[in-house]
Amino acid sequence: MKQAVIETRLDSYRAKRDFSRTPEPAGQGAVRPAKRLRFVVQKHAARRLHYDLRLELDGVLLSWAVAKGPSFDPAERRLAVRTEDHPLDYGDFEGKIPEGQYGAGAVMIWDRGYWRPEGDPRIMLEHGKLRFTLDGVRLKGGWALVQMTRRSGARGRDWLLIKRRDAWAAPGEGAALLQTLTTSVASGRTVEEIAAGQRPAPRRDGVTRSCRNAERMADEIKRTASAAAGAGSSGRAAQAQVLGVAITHPDRALWPDDGRGQPISKLDLARYLEAVGPWMLRHVQGRPCALVRVPNGVLAPPRFLQRHPGRGAPAQITRVAVTGGGPPCFQLDRLDALAAAAQLAAVEFHPWNCRPFQPEVPGRVVIDLDPGDGLPFESVVKAALAVKDRLEGAGLVPYCKTTGGQGLHVVAPLADEKGKTTWAMAKSFARRLCQALAADAPQAYVLSASLDQRQGRIFLDYLRNDWAATAVAPLSPRARPFAPVSFPLAWNQVRADLEPQAWTLRTAATALVSTAAWADYLDAERPLSDALHRLT
Repeated sequence: MKQAVIETRLDSYRAKRDFSRTPEPAGQGAVRPAKRLRFVVQKHAARRLHYDLRLELDGVLLSWAVAKGPSFDPAERRLAVRTEDHPLDYGDFEGKIPEGQYGAGAVMIWDRGYWRPEGDPRIMLEHGKLRFTLDGVRLKGGWALVQMTRRSGARGRDWLLIKRRDAWAAPGEGAALLQTLTTSVASGRTVEEIAAGQRPAPRRDGVTRSCRNAERMADEIKRTASAAAGAGSSGRAAQAQVLGVAITHPDRALWPDDGRGQPISKLDLARYLEAVGPWMLRHVQGRPCALVRVPNGVLAPPRFLQRHPGRGAPAQITRVAVTGGGPPCFQLDRLDALAAAAQLAAVEFHPWNCRPFQPEVPGRVVIDLDPGDGLPFESVVKAALAVKDRLEGAGLVPYCKTTGGQGLHVVAPLADEKGKTTWAMAKSFARRLCQALAADAPQAYVLSASLDQRQGRIFLDYLRNDWAATAVAPLSPRARPFAPVSFPLAWNQVRADLEPQAWTLRTAATALVSTAAWADYLDAERPLSDALHRLT
C-alpha cells in the first residue's frame, strides 16, 4: 500500500496523542512489512483493563479492544471493539502511557507472532467475518472475528472474538488459562511491574525478540540455531539468561561428547530449546509432561524421571491437577518454561498423548516401533510403512518421527468428538491395529515387551495410548551418547537408508528450518470413532 494511504489511515491514531508526552511511537519509524503478517496482543491497564488485538494488514495494525481478553474456550465469545489503526512499530511498544494522555496506563506485550487469514482478509472484513490462524507464543490455531449487527441492520464497531474448535482450544478453561499467563513475552514483566517503572531483567544478546525482526519460525530458528549448533565455549559467566530464565552453572557438561569431541553444556541445552521451542511447544503445550533430569550429566548419577514439581520448581512451569487427586504434574505451556526445564537439567520431555488442556481426552494415537537386538533399521522402516497403511485404511492421517534411539514413532492426530472419545477407545484401537499386524507377520512383530520374545522381531508398543501414558516429544533430546533428538520426518524420508542418529542437539535446530514435515499436523485430526469402525 502506498505510504500516503498509510499516513491517512494513521491520522486518527496521531490526532489522539501528544507524542511530546507519550512514549508511544508516532508511526514514523519506517517499519517495513514482513514476509508474513504479524500480530500482537497487548495487555492494557487503562481506566478499564483490556487486551488489544492487533493484526498487520496493508502497512498498519488493525486493532480491536477485547474487554476480557482472548479466551481459549470456543464457547466464550469475547466482545472486541474495533479501534483506530495503529502503526506497525506499535507492535514493539511496551511501557507506561502517562496520566492525562489517551489510553493512560501500562501496556504489556502479552503475545505476538504471526497470523494467516483464511481467504482474502479485505473481503472478509467487508463482510464482517474474519477467519484466521494465529501462530504466537501463547495463542495458536483457528480464530474468528465476527462483526455484530445492530437492530437497524447496520454494522458498527462491535465484533466478537471467538476461538475455533481445534487442537489449541480449551473448553471450560478459557478464563483460568488467561489468569495464569500474566507476564510479558517480550520482557518477562507483569503489567504491574511495567506500571511501577521496573526495567526488564538483563538478557543475553538476541533473547528479547522484536515483533518487526521476528520472522519467526524459520528466521528465529536460524538465529538461535547457530548458537545451539556451536560447540560449548569455556569461560562463561557463572550465570546466563535464556528467555529471561537464569541458567546457573551454564558451563556444566550434560553430555560429555556431542559426536565432535565437544561437550554439550546446560546453556547449550537452553539455547537449543529456545531455537526449537516455537515448533516443539505445539506438541507439548497443555499436556502433563514428565521430565528426565540429569543434574550431573547423562553419565553420572542421579538420573531420574520426574512427573511432579517439588518445592522450588520454576514459576514458568505450570502445575496442573489431574483427575484422581495426587500431586500436580509438570506442564510446559510457555517458551520460557522450556528454558526453566533446562535450568533443572531436564534433557528429555515426555508429554501425555492427550488433547491440549484436556487430559481425559486422547489427542493422538502413537505406535512405538521398538526393534529387538540385531535387527537392521530397514526392518523398522518397513514396520512404519505397514503401520502407516493401516492407519490410512482406518481414515487417520499418520506422521512419523525418530525416537532418538533405534526405533520410530508413528503418530496420528485425533479430532475432538466432544466426549465421544475415551482412553479405552484409543487403547483398543491401537491394540487391535497392532494385533492385526502381528497376526499377518508373526515372524516380524510381537506385542510383548519380553526381551526373549523380541529377539529378531519388532515390539509393537500400543500401551502409550492410555491415560497418563507418555511418548517422547518431537525435538526432545535424549539422555544418550551424542545427544540424539526425536526428529519429525516426512514420509519420503522413511526409507531403508534413513539414519536415525543423524539428528542431534547440534544439528536438529538447523535441520528444522528446511523441512516441511508435520506442517499440516493440526489440520489432520480425524475422528477416532470412525477409525474404530473402519479398522480391519
